[in-house]
Amino acid sequence: MEELRAPLGMDAPVPASDGDRFSFTAFASHPFFTDVNRWLVERVASLGPRIVDLGCGPGAITELILAVKERGRGLVYAVDPSLSELERARRRIASSVVRFIHGSAENLSRLVPQVDVVIFCNAIHLINDKHRVLGEIRQVLGPGGTLAFNTTYFQGAYVPGTERFWRYWVLRAAQYLRDRGISILRQGKTQAMQWFSPEEYGAMVAGSGFVNASWRLHEVTLSVEALQDIGQFSLFIEGALPGVPLEAGAEALGRTVRQAMHDVKLVDSVPRYWLQFITQAPA
Repeated sequence: MEELRAPLGMDAPVPASDGDRFSFTAFASHPFFTDVNRWLVERVASLGPRIVDLGCGPGAITELILAVKERGRGLVYAVDPSLSELERARRRIASSVVRFIHGSAENLSRLVPQVDVVIFCNAIHLINDKHRVLGEIRQVLGPGGTLAFNTTYFQGAYVPGTERFWRYWVLRAAQYLRDRGISILRQGKTQAMQWFSPEEYGAMVAGSGFVNASWRLHEVTLSVEALQDIGQFSLFIEGALPGVPLEAGAEALGRTVRQAMHDVKLVDSVPRYWLQFITQAPA
């Protein structure tokens, strides 16, 4: 059985409606999620007046940027491929310095003018052609501009000693479904979900013309409740249990997380790393 390869990190949506049964809302409401993104934003959002929030979703990271950057100065370009998420962001954020832009990271240079900072939180692991997107970001950054991104889907995300938990959780959930006559499709990893090491990301950004790369591992603690919440998220279910109806997958993951923790002698939480990465365009 392949290790759990479902997205854990994405921008936090606004409160869910009844139609958002399998949304990211519950997981993103845990304080650690805000903290891990705030850490990155605080280190770069004051480095220039013109900022792109790439993959802004419903605006959680945009809010963090506005809290850090100099009030009333410059512009924030909030870019996302989803019109519905942009509409949520518009409802959430009332600021004259934010420009909401519909479009994809692959076409960023056509969407925004030259900027000082690009912040790309919890989504680079979902990008298929990472080299293209890094090239697009490089085009829009002015001399000495900064790119900051993070992800929890990379080689090294598992804190040593916890690797088995993620495998056992999938195994337990799969068995729970098989006992109820529900099968799981076998499929290979998509290119978009390939995991790269920090060193490989370093080589990617260097190959796209960036310099002065630095990174750190940011450890967070996932409680049982946080794990149960992420087990209700559609993309997580689809990655962990491909081909399974969302309702059935959510039930299986919710009911087996404590069993998997018991299997590997974890009591009430599972630590995990986020990769925080900062690099610059040449001056």
